[in-house]
Amino acid sequence: MILFQADTIPANTANPANLDLGQIYEPPPVSFTFETVGWAILGGLLMMGVLVILFFAIRKYLRNRYRREALEALAKLETDQNSFPQVLVILKRVAMQVFGREKVGTLYGSSWLSFLDKTGKQVALLKYEKQIEALIYQDKIPDDAARREILVQAQKWIKTHAG
Repeated sequence: MILFQADTIPANTANPANLDLGQIYEPPPVSFTFETVGWAILGGLLMMGVLVILFFAIRKYLRNRYRREALEALAKLETDQNSFPQVLVILKRVAMQVFGREKVGTLYGSSWLSFLDKTGKQVALLKYEKQIEALIYQDKIPDDAARREILVQAQKWIKTHAG
């Protein structure tokens, strides 16, 4: 056990403010670099993740091209009352492209409209069956409200159908 006695302490150390410690030695600064293997692995994983997400985004964009083209065609029909029957042609064309000619080509009337209602989310074209049949068989254009609603339902089906 070491005991300090007051008479053994030098006179200049009695006051700590008078101490001369000399030059203070500081450690070298810590460098912040990405030199370890873990950073390279993490960077590679992040890049692969970005590439996978980009791949799937581009694939989805290319696969949904037919939807964009059909919606553009429907947008052109909004103002032209005489070309309104083309709405049904666009729906049939999109359905044949997605579900195949064998499944869709034979559908007509209420079975066609119920098919559209079943394959789209919250699509209700079956309730406009009389107006659509009058349009097809009698060449009678529906009134503005029904025409607008049929067009909205067609757009909704194109956006939400599940293939």
